[in-house]
Amino acid sequence: MRLLVKPCWFFLALLAIQPAIAGNHIGDIEFFGYKGLDIESIRKALPVHQGDENSEQTKSHVRRAVVGIIHREPTDLKSICCDEKGNVLLFIGLPGASSKPFTYNPEPTGNERLPPDIMGLYRRLDRAIEEAVRKGSRAAQEDDSNGYALINDPTARSLELEVRRWAVEHGGELLSVLNFSSSVEDRRVASDAVGYMRQSRQQILALVHAARDPDDEVRNNATRALGVLAKSNPVLVPEIPPDTFIDMLNSGIWTDRNKGASLLMHLTAARDPVLLAKIRTRALDSLIEMARWRDSGHAYFSRIILGRIAGRPEDRLDKLAWSGPVEKIIRVRRPLKGTGPRYEWSANS
Repeated sequence: MRLLVKPCWFFLALLAIQPAIAGNHIGDIEFFGYKGLDIESIRKALPVHQGDENSEQTKSHVRRAVVGIIHREPTDLKSICCDEKGNVLLFIGLPGASSKPFTYNPEPTGNERLPPDIMGLYRRLDRAIEEAVRKGSRAAQEDDSNGYALINDPTARSLELEVRRWAVEHGGELLSVLNFSSSVEDRRVASDAVGYMRQSRQQILALVHAARDPDDEVRNNATRALGVLAKSNPVLVPEIPPDTFIDMLNSGIWTDRNKGASLLMHLTAARDPVLLAKIRTRALDSLIEMARWRDSGHAYFSRIILGRIAGRPEDRLDKLAWSGPVEKIIRVRRPLKGTGPRYEWSANS
């Protein structure tokens, strides 16, 4: 399934790293969940650095180095394709104070399964999206205006329209599999395909529930689908309860943080002060960690959310989020009595 990692007017659909499309060298190496840990000592102990060759052993080498310094396992090691030079970005999750357990639903035990036609359709779609990513440029850009993803590449787009037709006719079947199936592969397909159903309250509730699925990819797909819905139709935003996704910001898993921040960027567009205060109280440290990532595409969601908490004007915030200086967004302050949305609090509070 697809991993959305780059924001734009149309979201750029990129994939988690796979050998067929991965770069041969390492770009930025970033951390999250590190509050209370000596991040510089950890970075210096790493056996790989920016510009080094990326290999199948890279993650295991990094894992051993982290354990050697902090005597605990990293919470996640995620390789993401790619920066503007085609290099792999390496994200390392750490078990610091800004990493908190994210509660999953119980493992489903049902016998529900999807038929071979939709499973085969998704295999073809995955291959088509990989090919679109290889083409680069506008081929991999995505139109979310209908409430479901349509990539520019004509082959992938035609397959997504087939998914749409199937999902409209088999909505009940998709919801049943997503909620109850013991098959991870079937839930992964359902978590994406539910986003192509007719919009409904039942659809949203099923996706919110799936955002706590035990499987990373199911959570990723469900949260991504909610982000597409929220972006395409702001009327739906009040229908999406934010608490699960605020918790995601502190998860030890990179995809949880990425998709949680992406969705919350849309949910905070109206700058509801209650929601912004809740995010600040529960996930400020995690947002700051992600906002400081050097690749703007991956830091963008968190930078926008922090800027809204700080009361930065929307018309200037987008430029700051893309090109910085990032500290202008991060240097936000504690709430002042009687000053409405203005804040006075430091990045280290």
